[in-house]
Amino acid sequence: MTIVQNQDLLQQFQAALRAKNRQPSTVESYSRDAQDFLRFLEHSGLAIRAVEPETLLWFRDHLHSIQEAENSVRRKVIGVRQFYRFLVDERVINDSPFDSVPLPERDESLRKAVQESALERMLELLPSTSLKQARDRAILHLLGFEGIKAHELILLNWTDHLQSKGLTTLSIPGNKGRTIALSHESAASLEVYAQRFESWRGRQDTDSQARFQRIFVAFKGKDSPLVLPAMTRHGLKFMLHELGERFELKQLHTESLRHHAIQFQLASGKSAEEVMAHLGLRRLGNVGKHLAQSRMAP
Repeated sequence: MTIVQNQDLLQQFQAALRAKNRQPSTVESYSRDAQDFLRFLEHSGLAIRAVEPETLLWFRDHLHSIQEAENSVRRKVIGVRQFYRFLVDERVINDSPFDSVPLPERDESLRKAVQESALERMLELLPSTSLKQARDRAILHLLGFEGIKAHELILLNWTDHLQSKGLTTLSIPGNKGRTIALSHESAASLEVYAQRFESWRGRQDTDSQARFQRIFVAFKGKDSPLVLPAMTRHGLKFMLHELGERFELKQLHTESLRHHAIQFQLASGKSAEEVMAHLGLRRLGNVGKHLAQSRMAP
C-alpha cells in the first residue's frame, strides 16, 4: 500500500475508534501507535499484509533500542494490535498475525518521582511574565502537585475553573470525572495564567476569542508567535522535555510529576482514600506503594 493509502486507513481507524465511544486520549494514542508502526514497516521495506508475528517482536526490539520505557512499549503493542483488528474488521486482511503475540509484562515498580527540591527550584527560576511562561508554571503545578493526568489536563475548559469564597476548584473531565480543590500554590499559579490569558484574548478579534475555550493553549514557531486553541499530548510531552533539558531534570515527565503529586498530597495530611479521590484512582496501587515506602524510610 502507498503512504496515501496508509493515511486513509489511519483516518478510518480513528473514525472507528470514535464510533466505539473511545476516549479522545485513547483515539490519539492508538492512532499514534499505528502510525509509528506503519513508519517502522516503511523503513523496513514491509507491507501491511506481509507482516508476521515476529514483526511485532522486531518492533518491540526497535522501541527498546530507542529507550522507550517498558510500559510505553506495552501500550504501543496494544495499539498496534487494535489497529490490525480494525484491518480484519474492514477486510483489508483476513486475520491478524498479532493476536497470538503475548503482551509485554506491565512494569509495576514504583516510578521515581521528581525530587521536591528540584521541582521547587525550577518553579522559582521559571518566570511567569509571558503567556507561555505562565502556562508552563500552571501546568507544572497541576501535574506535579494536583496529580492531574495528561489527557485530563488538555481537555480542561475555562468553564471547569471555578472560584468561590477563596476556594479554587477544577472540574476534571473524562470517565474519572471529579471536582478537586486546588492547593494555594496551584490556585495562585493558575490565576496568574488566567490573567495573562484574558489579557491576550482581549486583544483578539471576536471570532478568534470564541475559538479559545480550552484552558491550555499551544504555541507554534520560533519564539512561539502563533497561539493555537488547544494543547495536545505531544505538545505537552515536548514542553516537559524542553523544560527538563533546560533545568537538567531527566525525570521530568507526566508520570514522575504524578508520583510527586502523590507524595505531596500524602505529606499535606490527606489519607490514602482522599488522595485516590483527588487523583481519580480506583485502586490503591501506587498510593499504597508510596505509603509503604514512607513507612520504611528511616
